Amino acid sequence: MNKYPPECPFCGRYVARPEETRTEFGEVLSGKCDCGAVYVCDPTGHNTGEAYMEALAMAKGDWDIDLIGEGVDYQAEDMEYDFKNHMRLYSTGMGEAGGRLVFVKLEGPAMIQSQGIETKAYNDMNSKIAVETGQTNKKGDLKGRIGDLLKTRSYNEIAEIAKNDKGVIRRIISLAYDKDDVISWRAIEAMGVVAGEFSIGQARGRIDVIRDTIRRLLWSMGEESGGIGWSAAEMLGEIIRNNPDEFSDIIPIVWSFRDEEMFRAGVIWAMGRIASVRPDLVKFILKDLQLMIKDSNPSVRGHTAWVVGILGEKSLSEDISSLVNDASTINFYHDGELIKKTVSEIVKEAINKIVNKQNK
Repeated sequence: MNKYPPECPFCGRYVARPEETRTEFGEVLSGKCDCGAVYVCDPTGHNTGEAYMEALAMAKGDWDIDLIGEGVDYQAEDMEYDFKNHMRLYSTGMGEAGGRLVFVKLEGPAMIQSQGIETKAYNDMNSKIAVETGQTNKKGDLKGRIGDLLKTRSYNEIAEIAKNDKGVIRRIISLAYDKDDVISWRAIEAMGVVAGEFSIGQARGRIDVIRDTIRRLLWSMGEESGGIGWSAAEMLGEIIRNNPDEFSDIIPIVWSFRDEEMFRAGVIWAMGRIASVRPDLVKFILKDLQLMIKDSNPSVRGHTAWVVGILGEKSLSEDISSLVNDASTINFYHDGELIKKTVSEIVKEAINKIVNKQNK
């Protein structure tokens, strides 16, 4: 593995080791280059999407995630990084996993405005606001509380808190990035329950909050965001699933992201979740599923077979039968648990569903 001192991708200067910085999201490992670029470290390499959002927020000096990226011109780059040794990694191998160093640099007027604002100023400003509003440490406590409720799948309680605190939705998003962690999947599920509660009764007046969240999630999947929305498709699926009449209009938009390899499995999972309550809304994807069955990614193949089973589509049963001996193992989230299943197991279950449906 080749290791060199990390350089700013925008100006080529060597950058200092990221230091702990207190923000509205808690402690962030961050720094600032002399050229104005802000950088955030993800030591594990598993939360890079969150690091992108933190870097952009720090560059802007605006921690309102609902507006992050709106009306801002910026560049974003990242690199493999060893935080312990403060070295850039140019190749990984032998089972070694590196972290990431994410850089964001504003362009145009936004950059000029931000040049004189150092991280300390952000912290002072945020601390002052916290003291004046009596919310000191509230956000950190909120994230921990939401995390505890996700452990017990207390989604309705999370939704009740969300009715009085819009920050809950931000915390859910921040907890949904690591799809190797069951808590992230429960956060994804919780997003749907919150959206459903915001669509009924007295909370109905806050439906715009969910529409804003949808716009933000779609933005996070777009090229202008740097593709940071790794769990956005799944969250959008849950939002639609919990109120299909209100949000069915975005199903084709979500499906359009199937062309992006990094989102494909998540998009298919989202379609399956919607199909489990309103199969009529996703029937239009059948013509594309044949290609997904042959995808090189086993997660795509497995989840495609799962969707075919949910839809009970006999015309595709022969296609998924070609995967009956596929021993590839994938992460499969079901009934609140993240388990390992082979594509073959999923295919057999799907075929049984199709047969049972035809026999009814």
